[in-house]
Amino acid sequence: MKTLQKFIYLITGILLFWSCSEYLDKTPEAQITEKDVFGTYFDFQGFVDAIYYDIIDYPQLYLWNDLNMGGDVVDRSGGTNAYQVVMGNYQSIIGPSSTSLLWNNRQTYGYGVGTDDRDCGVWWSGWRGIRRCNISLKNFKYLTQATQEEKDLLLGQLYFFRAFFHGEIIQFWGGMPYVDTVFAATDQLSLPRITYQECTEKCIEDLDKAIALLPADWDFTGPGIAKGVGANTGRITKGAALAYKQKFLLYAASPLMNKYSGFDYTYNIDLCKRAAAAGWEMIQLANTVLPNSKKVYELVPFNKYNDMFFKTDGTMPWTTETILQRIEIQSGSGRWSSAVRRIYAPASFGGTEYCHGVNQLFVDRFEMADGTRYQTSYDTDGTKRWNNRDPRFKQSILCDKDKHGNHVNAYCRLYEGSGSDKTATGQSPTCYNVKKYWPWGVNDYDRLWNSYRYINPRMRLAEVYLDYAEAVTAAYGANGTAPGASLTAVDAINIIRARAGMPPVTSAATGYSSFMELVWNERCVELCFESHYWFDKRRWYIAHLPEHKLFYDLSFPQNWSSFTRVKIHDIIFDDPKHYWMPIYKTTTQLYPEMYQNPGWE
Repeated sequence: MKTLQKFIYLITGILLFWSCSEYLDKTPEAQITEKDVFGTYFDFQGFVDAIYYDIIDYPQLYLWNDLNMGGDVVDRSGGTNAYQVVMGNYQSIIGPSSTSLLWNNRQTYGYGVGTDDRDCGVWWSGWRGIRRCNISLKNFKYLTQATQEEKDLLLGQLYFFRAFFHGEIIQFWGGMPYVDTVFAATDQLSLPRITYQECTEKCIEDLDKAIALLPADWDFTGPGIAKGVGANTGRITKGAALAYKQKFLLYAASPLMNKYSGFDYTYNIDLCKRAAAAGWEMIQLANTVLPNSKKVYELVPFNKYNDMFFKTDGTMPWTTETILQRIEIQSGSGRWSSAVRRIYAPASFGGTEYCHGVNQLFVDRFEMADGTRYQTSYDTDGTKRWNNRDPRFKQSILCDKDKHGNHVNAYCRLYEGSGSDKTATGQSPTCYNVKKYWPWGVNDYDRLWNSYRYINPRMRLAEVYLDYAEAVTAAYGANGTAPGASLTAVDAINIIRARAGMPPVTSAATGYSSFMELVWNERCVELCFESHYWFDKRRWYIAHLPEHKLFYDLSFPQNWSSFTRVKIHDIIFDDPKHYWMPIYKTTTQLYPEMYQNPGWE
């Protein structure tokens, strides 16, 4: 992505210029024409590169804000999205302030170029990305200096991104207009909101075009060979388009989306079948052997599991499992100071302002190492409470007395009483901290942050298997398969469990009410803190149920002489109000067809 930074400022100026009136004297740069920008493959790709900046890395969108707001983490400070959302204050995170997670346009940074683009909200980045795609497609006729392969690569990226950003927006706000044209400032806005499923069908049309045009690996294309092996890491591939085709179909098939498209609160079986078919096609692609004798995608070994989320050698986390993620530039102490120490690290390690703790009820989701369910009676059993659990538990969560650095003081203090992080400034709300993005020694004691980088994969191969398992279970049953497939839902779940060293399961789903409940739980454990839980609880239509509206901590003294579950507070979640984000009021006033979501009128 070497061309990206070179073109971003030029492109930004052009976008602004196209939206200006004619009363200004034009500088020489303003004389740039569409042919100058879109005439060659190199220049056109530079324009497309700007769209990659609109991919949002949820956990580091804006300082202390992330999307772990489904009740998986607890924050009592009031300054984060995790707190505001569980207290029902959706309005506080949609804008229009510069720190709003979902809406803001970061006007203090002008148009939002460079690394500051990560501070743009979902709504702003999404519609901006869609507009960039439509501008590109409108001006494709000016591309004269490009091979057919180069044209296909450009079109594939554009069709993918147009679908991707629409999919991003409707996950939060529900069905929206599908914008496939470039609006002028004088155009009368009147595109109506369409249903979630109707919008998804438009996404699928674009994704199918992208699938036909994109390569499995850019290293084996003409432009990829010209730039060198690995130089196009992060570009959109056929695998990304297939994976999101499955995901978007599964989301549209889910009980919440099915109801809001005019049906009922059950899975839409037809859409589940289509999701399963797309998933199987993606799994086959993943297992295809490339000319370099490597598979297109592979699950990383468990001893390299954290390489997907952080690196301490200065390189960007990117593995054989990664399908899509934002390419970040910043590294070192900036990553520690601006994100991790604000929301993940407790005071003893140098954490500041806000600190997430993990809900005890979410911790309960991690099974014992033998595959049995965790029981509340194990809270007082030192051999079971935090030991002999699913290996992903200790990969993702820190407990009291856990060491997390070389320094003698680099250990967790999560008991009740004097000296605990639970009594310090920026206190930890529970006896658990999130570890997933936070490596050993990156703290104010060891200070091993010079080459630290972290990321949240937006799509990885494990999610493909989990999406496939859910779609197949809904459409064909636990032991069923997509047509022509050799992988059952049970098989897909066991592939993910085997990587972590967990025993296989059967369709009997021992300890669960159904195999679908097991699938849901496996998804929560494997994808924990990766900004999926809030979406999943909503689309499964369970977020309003009493058992999913509770926060608990495990309270104990420093000597571990007793352990007691303590209720923190309830999550405020009303049906239907909190199933969808409110649309900013001035937007709903633009025209009648852009109506407000239920409960926010």
